[in-house]
This record gives sequence, structure tokens and C-alpha cells, in this order.
Amino acid sequence: MAASTRGMAALRGQRAVCAGPSEKVFNLTVRELAVDLGMSTTFNAWTFDGRLPGPTLEVCVGDRVTINLSNQDTVAHGLDTHALTIDARKFGPTSPGTTLTITGTAGTPGAFMYHCASASATDVHIKSGLYGAMIVHRRTPLPPASRELVVVESAVFGERSADGVIAGTDSSRTLRNDATFRFFNGRLEHDALLVSAGERVRVYFVNVGPGVSALHVIGSMLDAVIDGADTRRNVQTYGVAPGSGAIVDFTIPEPGEFLLVDHGQLGYVPTGLALRFTANP
Repeated sequence: MAASTRGMAALRGQRAVCAGPSEKVFNLTVRELAVDLGMSTTFNAWTFDGRLPGPTLEVCVGDRVTINLSNQDTVAHGLDTHALTIDARKFGPTSPGTTLTITGTAGTPGAFMYHCASASATDVHIKSGLYGAMIVHRRTPLPPASRELVVVESAVFGERSADGVIAGTDSSRTLRNDATFRFFNGRLEHDALLVSAGERVRVYFVNVGPGVSALHVIGSMLDAVIDGADTRRNVQTYGVAPGSGAIVDFTIPEPGEFLLVDHGQLGYVPTGLALRFTANP
């Protein structure tokens, strides 16, 4: 069963994606938008399709992928997906009012980051909101999970005014990796996800950064972590580098509350860097 946090679409999942056509086409638009972060806070962000993070792109191993990026902003933007191995120059950027077309074959399964590619401005553009997750499903499905969801860890680098507006990104803070907020899935607050004891939860996790994410579930163990070609089992905490991702399974052991956190950034738990799973008796 697909699950999602507020503002994130539910995954289609391996069966539906891999049963579909072997040519996948995605049309994305870059535009500036005031995004609601929750807690009476808005952020003037650069976005893919007006969303933070951008839409989750799902494909299957062997699919031929086309991404059409329409730049409706006033500066150049591009798109680099870590799931495609192609000439880096093909990621752009492209000028305002133009469309960039990227094609390639998805050859490696996993959870991948995609983001703006704009030469020396790339870091600021990513930290201004231009990022998302791309899932490449295996042709042979993983063991079944009761719930599947995408989690993207990222940050905001601008000051919040008295009326709750973050007017944009402070480039001096991005250079220092000095985040104002760190959160999951572009929100400062999350509704609890309702689960049942005994359920296996699968998270397709992407760390935008900055810094390594120490992924941990308070009250449970990471049953399996798939990172590239490696699978690790019975892990208490797993480090995911910035710009990387992993597929993480854990089990809800009993009724109660369980929190997915970045154990290295627990100070940000009150402002969105925690997802609560509630299992009722």
C-alpha cells in the first residue's frame, strides 16, 4: 500500500510502473512560487511544478526516459538526474522561456536525487528548492511491504520574517551550509502516518543535504538497507551522503509511536525533521 506525507503524491509502485510502457516521458516546469511550509511559514522558492520537493519520477530498469524541462523563470535552469548516465552537458542549463529535453536509459535500480543544473549557481539553485526524488524500480520486485513512501531530506537557507515569510535564499548561508530549517518532504510539520503493529514499511529516501543524514527509526530497527548493489540488514542507524539515496525497510514491532529521524540533527525534530508512525492497539 502506498503512503504519503502532506503535499507528497503516493507512489505508483513497482508493479504499475514496470507493467507500463518502456518509454517514460516527464514534463516538468521551473517557476518561482511562494510555498507553504506549515507552521504559518511560506518560502519564496524555485520549484519543479510548483512543489517542494519536486514530483517523484518513477521508472523501471531498462526504461528509456525523456524529461522535458520548461524554464518559465527569469534565469537559466537545468536538470541533473543521478539515475541517468549521460554526457553532463546534456543536463543544461537552458535559458528562460526555453525547453530542455534530456533522454537516457535507466540502468541502475534505487532511490536517486534529481536537481537543477546551472553551472556555478547549481548549489544555490538546489538550496532554493530545485530538487526531487527519482525512483528506478527493479524488474523483479522487492519483498512485499505493507506501506511504501518517499522521504526527501532538505533544508531552507533564508531568514523568516515576523509575518512568517522567507523571502528567498541567503547565498552567504548556503556557502556556510548554515540552514535555517531542516525538514522532511518540504514541511515544518507532519500529520502522523497510521500503521498497524507487524507492518513492514519501505522508505525510498533521498538526502539533498547538506551533510550526511543519520537515518534512524526511534523504537525500531532498519531491517534492510539497499544502497547501490549492497544490502545491509539489522542496522540501527544508516548514513546517507548528500546527493545520495537508499531504500530502507523497517517493521512496526508493537502498538505505539515510532519516529523516523536524522539522528545527527535531532534539534530540528520540532520543525519537520521527523515522521511519526502511529500504531493503534
